[in-house]
Amino acid sequence: MRTSDVVSALLMLVLSAAIVVDTWGLEFYGETTPGPAFLPVWLAIAGGVLFVLRLAEARRLAASAAVEWPDGPGLRQVVMTFGGLVAVPLAAPFLGMIVAMVLFMAFLLLVVLRQRPGPSLLAITITGGLVYAIFVLWLGVALPTGILGI
Repeated sequence: MRTSDVVSALLMLVLSAAIVVDTWGLEFYGETTPGPAFLPVWLAIAGGVLFVLRLAEARRLAASAAVEWPDGPGLRQVVMTFGGLVAVPLAAPFLGMIVAMVLFMAFLLLVVLRQRPGPSLLAITITGGLVYAIFVLWLGVALPTGILGI
């Protein structure tokens, strides 16, 4: 097994354990709705499953297999995606969470992945509308609103 495979699996296990420890005293399910620990518990379970799958894959792979690092264009995509991920929480208080998310999706599809504008804009519009409808209108989640009030 490669060290990088084992380290990534152990990192997933540690993050899952941290979620469990951090949400230990929260209610899993209320009388009629999921409680505050519902999603974190399922995330921790998914992390545990990913840990097992990652270790199984690491055992299957040959120890001599070299790690494939991205080349120039691939590295550029990784750096731009990471920059976008950093920008979303920084921009959300000023632009609003929905607007920041829509701009991030537009950046990923149109700039990083260089997809066709028509289908990309359709996907961005539908996804942004669904996120707004589900979280703001239906569930009443108070997402950060920005200068546009969205």
